Parts: sequence; C-alpha cells; structure tokens
Amino acid sequence: MRLETSFAAAALTLALPALAGAQAPPPSPAPTPPPRAVEARADQELKKMGEFLAKLPRFALEAEETFDEIPDGQPKMEMTNLRRVAVERPNHAASDATGDTLSRAAWYDGRTVTALDKESNVYAAIEAGGTLDATLDKLEDEYGVVLPLADFMYSDPYAVLMAGVTYGRYLGIHQAAGAPCHHLVFSQETVEWQIWIDAGDEPLPRKLVINYVQEPGEPKYSATIRRWSLDHKLPECLFTFEAPEGAQKIDAKAMMQRDERDEPQTNPAPGEGGR
Repeated sequence: MRLETSFAAAALTLALPALAGAQAPPPSPAPTPPPRAVEARADQELKKMGEFLAKLPRFALEAEETFDEIPDGQPKMEMTNLRRVAVERPNHAASDATGDTLSRAAWYDGRTVTALDKESNVYAAIEAGGTLDATLDKLEDEYGVVLPLADFMYSDPYAVLMAGVTYGRYLGIHQAAGAPCHHLVFSQETVEWQIWIDAGDEPLPRKLVINYVQEPGEPKYSATIRRWSLDHKLPECLFTFEAPEGAQKIDAKAMMQRDERDEPQTNPAPGEGGR
C-alpha cells in the first residue's frame, strides 16, 4: 500500500566510505517475511474491486479526507480537506484539494506533472514518465511524495494494496458513504487499514481508513468517497495546466522546502508533506 509511509518523516541516509584495510562484515541473512494470514473472502473482495478499477478507462471522484495533526505538547487535532481526482488511463490525471491545511492543485498531461499552491500563487513542474504508474513511482522515489488515494490510480490497484499485507479479515456488510459495503481490515508492518467496498454491481471503494500504528500518537487518515463518475468523457483541458495571472514558477524541491519551513512540527497530511 503506497500510503503506508505517508505520515513518516523523510529519512536522510549517509553513505560512509569503508575504512581502509577494514574487513567488511559478512552479509546479514535476508529477513524472513512474516507469514500472511488473509481470509479468502477479504482477498476475494479486494481483488474484485482492484480488477474493476483497473478496467476503467477513466474516472473521477470526490472525497472528504480527515486526518490527525499532533503538535508537540498539544492534544491531537482532526483536520479536514475536500479532494477531487480525475484519471484517464494510461497517462492523464488531475487533482484539486482544499480545506483546513492546503489549497493545491496538480495536473499530469502525460509528459509533465505541475503542482500549484493556490494560496501562494507559485507552481512547480516535474518531467514525468510516460505512464501514470511510472509517474506516481517517480514522485515517491525521487521527491518523497505519496499522493492520497494514489493506490486506486495504479493500473493494478489490487497488487499495490496487497504489497506487504500480513493479515486480512472480512468483517461483513456495513454502511459507508450511504451504501452497503463489504468491510475489510488489513495489516502491514507499519499500518493497519480498513476499506469499505460497495456491495452493489460496481465494487467501488467508498471509504478508506489508515492507522499509522508505529507513529507517535498513532495518527489516523480517513477518506470517504462521496461521489464517483465513470461514464463521461473527461475534457482534455482538465489535464492541462495554465498558469494563473501573476503566478511564479519555482523549483519543485524549493516548493517542498517551503512546505517544510512553513509547516508546524506535526505529522504531515498524507501525501502533501513527504513520506
């Protein structure tokens, strides 16, 4: 699951040269992966959802996100954003998010990812891969950015969601976003997460909750997807960035440094402040 690392602070790794003449220690044996205990029904419903999303040529959604901020020495606070996402496979996407913590939009036109901070009226552009999968991987690997709900945007959502899962259980039919849903719970090394999948003819995800159990205070992220649009052709202009009047272009890493400088000492919102 790509959101697994979203709340963790970015790690800085220093590569130290070996001491002259020092004997390298023997390589450590590869760690034994933990056993997987996933109920067949939980795996079946998640796979059905993943296959359904993978076959969609395009979709748009609107989600209400809530997440915890935990300032040092202060009570945990819950914040809310509204996020809209549009995808046209294999290489177009756009998103817009507004709310308590941000006002930002992003566009991917098959060649370039552009992010606009609407409050500061600054934007940054990154040369991207030829597919949405490659672009999402590049954003995470090179810039430490994991986009919220990105798991659903990949060409194989099931494989992305199940990576690293050690436990899964089917909890029954429960309500989410006004619809009866298959309620599933899963565990990975650093997170526990739940997903509600529409029990009707279209197995769409309706709600996602992630608990970051190894972070101080165990912060939680939740997204309730209130609207899906699957049938309408998305206009090309939706994925094309046009700079607002007076907008200033800055380096992508400079934009992230601005985020880190301006942000209070809390866990970042999923996908907005790094891994």
